[in-house]
Amino acid sequence: MKLLVTLFVFFSCGILYVKARVDGNENIRGLGPVNGDPNDKYYYGQEDYLEAISVPKAWSILDSIPKRTQVTIAVIDDGIEASHPDLKGVVIEGYNVVDKNSDTSPRGPHGTYMAGIIGAIRNNKIGIAGILNDVRILPISTGHAPGQLRAIEAFEYLMREMRGDVKVVLFALGREEPLPILMERIHAVVAAGMLVVLGAGNKHMDMDKVKYYPCSGRELLSEGVICVAGTKGAKMQLYDG
Repeated sequence: MKLLVTLFVFFSCGILYVKARVDGNENIRGLGPVNGDPNDKYYYGQEDYLEAISVPKAWSILDSIPKRTQVTIAVIDDGIEASHPDLKGVVIEGYNVVDKNSDTSPRGPHGTYMAGIIGAIRNNKIGIAGILNDVRILPISTGHAPGQLRAIEAFEYLMREMRGDVKVVLFALGREEPLPILMERIHAVVAAGMLVVLGAGNKHMDMDKVKYYPCSGRELLSEGVICVAGTKGAKMQLYDG
């Protein structure tokens, strides 16, 4: 009996990806999660992407050991929808660098997308499966038009208020021109013991020829910075890096 991934469209429920058991006569013998796969509604739509970076293997290891202290990840973006059912209990109180308060409600969808990729609850039968379990996400909102100038304030906030509490920082935005003061702030956060994850863009760029900052400023950064490229399609072709 073989397995295939298919999708069913329900007029009232949208698209549901499932894995089907198919016998030698091509008859479907069962539908749903198999072999311990997560039961999240859209998992089979993201499975190829997660397997490309060995996430399911990491899950099997983490699920076999005692739970550890939750890690706090700061997401510098346009805010996060903390009330989203797939992020229930994951998002903690953060900071808005524009209004100087704790209102980190989303000004756009990007921050919520990033939070879901990181920590959407696994095995809750809805949404997607986040890469991490038992993680806390600290939103740092840079407003309607997030950019690197606001990001400077976000990194300064991390240094001033969150030193020792945050272990990982995600900043997924970039630009074509360097901003030296931002590079300095990133370096300071790394020196304080935080791992910084930067986005390398979504435009299939050869970054030895086309500059995209902060990632292209790697010579200004020490260890503790990861530039993450995007993936597109089933072949898992890297955009950048």
